[in-house]
Amino acid sequence: ALALPVRAVRGARASRAAAVTPAAVARPAGVKTSNEPSDRALQASAAPATATSALAALTFFAIPEAAQAAVDPVASAFAAYGHYLGLVLVVASLTVEKMLIKPEMTEDEAQKLVVADSVYGIAGVLVLYTGYLRVTQYGKGWDFYSHEPIFWVKMALFGVMGSSSLFNTIKIIQMAAKKANGEANSSAIGEKLSARMQKIVNGELLAIGSIPLAAATMARGVGYGDGSFPWQAGAGGVAAVCLGLTVKYVKEAITWEDEKVVEKVEA
Repeated sequence: ALALPVRAVRGARASRAAAVTPAAVARPAGVKTSNEPSDRALQASAAPATATSALAALTFFAIPEAAQAAVDPVASAFAAYGHYLGLVLVVASLTVEKMLIKPEMTEDEAQKLVVADSVYGIAGVLVLYTGYLRVTQYGKGWDFYSHEPIFWVKMALFGVMGSSSLFNTIKIIQMAAKKANGEANSSAIGEKLSARMQKIVNGELLAIGSIPLAAATMARGVGYGDGSFPWQAGAGGVAAVCLGLTVKYVKEAITWEDEKVVEKVEA
């Protein structure tokens, strides 16, 4: 009694398989068949990939600085490293100058002062160059920084630091020239000149200490507003500060008259 239904079921399955298989395998020439569920699955799986590609393309064209950073992250990292290294060298060289500058310098201390001031100059150039790279290529882009008022405050602080250092640099060069000419007691400076040089070093340390705070607030868009700040105003202010202080300190160094240093004679 049970064998008949089983055979009937097996026969029905075989007939269905025979009916489906020829249609799936033997296709007449020129006739296209489609499996609608499979096509829909392929389209669904391709949609996220297409959206991702479109988003990447839009990001590349809309944010070129981000694309550049993604293309060359090693160069961006080296630019940042050079910037931070330059700042560290500036602080280190100014600290050495502050410890060395005094009325009764020895010849060895005067030579170390020349080296420290040379390192300071090289480090300043490194900070300026790597900062230019970070602003124009590896950071948020010139369009952002140029309309950020604190960016120009930061540049003004750097200008104050560099311009005021010209006084000390000129006096150090004059001491080195006296030594090269064989003048006696070439490294000795008066109390007045020593105090003035120390005061300038203190101002430079204050300026370089304020730059990281300006950089941190600038990077977070503090003061940016709607981006309408004219870059010409910022650049003009920085140029005026640098030019004015350069003339002031160069003139002061050239026309400086120190008190006569009396060489001590041991009894």
